Formats: sequence, C-alpha cells, structure tokens
Amino acid sequence: MKLSDLNIDFIKFKNEKDSFNYKLNDTFFHLKENSLFDSCDINLHIECEKSDSTIKIDFAIDGFISTNCERCLKPIKIAIKSEYQEVLKLTANLELLDSEENYLPVNHQVYNIYDTVYEQICLTMPTRKICETSLSKEKCELNYQSENQDNPVDERWAELKKLIE
Repeated sequence: MKLSDLNIDFIKFKNEKDSFNYKLNDTFFHLKENSLFDSCDINLHIECEKSDSTIKIDFAIDGFISTNCERCLKPIKIAIKSEYQEVLKLTANLELLDSEENYLPVNHQVYNIYDTVYEQICLTMPTRKICETSLSKEKCELNYQSENQDNPVDERWAELKKLIE
C-alpha cells in the first residue's frame, strides 16, 4: 500500500455518489513515521457524495489492531468499529483556505484520506489498552509480590500501625 492509494480523485467520480473499499494492513501504519501502532486488519468503507459546494465523505471502520497490553506487555488484539462523516466545503475564497475548517479549492481534484482515517483509528482505541479490553477478554497474568513476605517491618512503621489500631 502506498500513500497515493488513499487518494480520492473527485474527477473520476462515476456519478455524484461513489463508494470505495479498502483493506488496511500492517503497511498502513508504516506509510508515515512515528505511528502509534504497528499491526492491523481493518476494513474501510467510504461513501462520497459531491454537490456544488460540498463533498460529504462517510467513513466506516471495522477490524482490529494488534498492540501490547499496558499492564503485562502481552500481545493483544483490540477490536475497533467506527462510523463518522467528514464534510469538505468547496470555496474560491483563498482566505478561507488558511482557516482550520475543512475548505478545499473549487478546482481541487484529489483528497488524501490517510490522516483522517489514522486520527479516527486513534480516537476509536480505548484509553487503556489492557487484556480485559482485547478480543480474548483474558485477565492479565501479573506476578505480584506477595504482601506476606518475610521482610522485616521497620520498627517506626510498626509503632505507627499500633496507633491506627
């Protein structure tokens, strides 16, 4: 997969509404440096609707991402599913193109969706990536130190514990 594979060419639209399907794999995250993830298996479905002044792009993401558990560092797969819409406004006003809104020049022919898809994948991921949120729903296998170890307790702490009791 190349970055140009994720270009939407508005000139080649068959009609005012068109759809695209992509299969994203490990190469998706290697297209740009410093990606947060390495491995995935994601189906991406896109529907575009072009009018005179706007282009509506509906994204549907479904699949999983491979990462490591943040507790035990065991490899896990996390399911992601998301649907969202991006609206691109077409304008001839050059001042609007510098704003943070999604404006495109009227004669713009190609739009790359990589950054939009990558951001949505990152936002879809759970805040904590742990075994319990993975596809397998296993519990983390942690080796906690036993609380009842034979380590001697400092006498000062023993005196403080007596005050609490």
